Amino acid sequence: MRGRPQPASISMAKAAKSEKKKADKEGVLKGWASEAELDRVSSSIQELAQNLPPKLKNHARSAAPYLAFAWIHFLMALPYVVKGVKKLQEGISMIPEKIFWAILSFLVCFFGGIFPATIAAAEAWNLCGGPEVWDQTKILMHELMKVADATKEEAKEEKDQKETLTPQQVIQKRMTIALQVMEPEKVSNSLSCIYICWIGVVGVLRLQFARTITLGEVIGAKVYKPVRKLEPAMESVIPEEYQKWVPVVTRWTCKAIAISLAWWIQRIISAVHSAIRGGMIFGEYLVDFLHEKGFLVAEHRDTYMDEAIGWSIAALGFMTQLAMGFQLPFLFNLVLWPVQLLEASIVWTVSS
Repeated sequence: MRGRPQPASISMAKAAKSEKKKADKEGVLKGWASEAELDRVSSSIQELAQNLPPKLKNHARSAAPYLAFAWIHFLMALPYVVKGVKKLQEGISMIPEKIFWAILSFLVCFFGGIFPATIAAAEAWNLCGGPEVWDQTKILMHELMKVADATKEEAKEEKDQKETLTPQQVIQKRMTIALQVMEPEKVSNSLSCIYICWIGVVGVLRLQFARTITLGEVIGAKVYKPVRKLEPAMESVIPEEYQKWVPVVTRWTCKAIAISLAWWIQRIISAVHSAIRGGMIFGEYLVDFLHEKGFLVAEHRDTYMDEAIGWSIAALGFMTQLAMGFQLPFLFNLVLWPVQLLEASIVWTVSS
């Protein structure tokens, strides 16, 4: 068997397999960005980083490949995200408006204490001009899509003409395309509206949750007074060179526990508030929808049925959250992980 020549078909298969591996390595398989495209965008980012302060320049240059990867795949995913949002809007538009708000209010009853910052942000967003911001966001997305389409056409022409550009020339060309195809007034109005609304939401949330942080600080200070009497005992079991850290660590531990307790109290308050608010809204919209369909004679203003339904759903929602320990059960945490990420981001923004 040794030295037996391989059939031509096996050699061709191995060659094809080798070519396929090479294509996978270069990242051109199934629509992924090519290695040359990644290098080009990464070089452009490094070129822009030259104008940054020295401390930021090194970090920007190190992060350039990852930023290039994220930017290219953001542009690739953008059309699908826009299409998904449109499909979602079409699906929501098929649901009767009162039923949609009733479903949303029902969910708030059961998840208000788990996502208190998100619900508070949604209410602040609505107060600070949220519907207008949503319209301006769609306008901005449309402008970005125009830039993406124009850039794609330009890149195709450069490839056909085999034109080689330096990173600085690429940046200038892309900026020229963006300035040509985008409407400045639309972009300016959209960014201004989004920024003002975001500042308003952050301001409302910080004002709302400031008392929670203050309560935690006060509780921590009160708890530290009796706990610091245990510091000599702690120092006796710690090497001498580390004993100076005992008061600081003890004080910050008391503060961290107290702030966690304050957030837990705030979570309970938010759960009660959201359960009652969601239950009342659910009862009103459900009764009005049944009235429109002819199942009920009176609207919610002329009957107590909406209040009976609302208080029942509110009690059920709060008790369910309390039984779950304000934690998402299995499967729900897999489905609602984007909301969990949003909740953590809002809490970090408010606390920073």
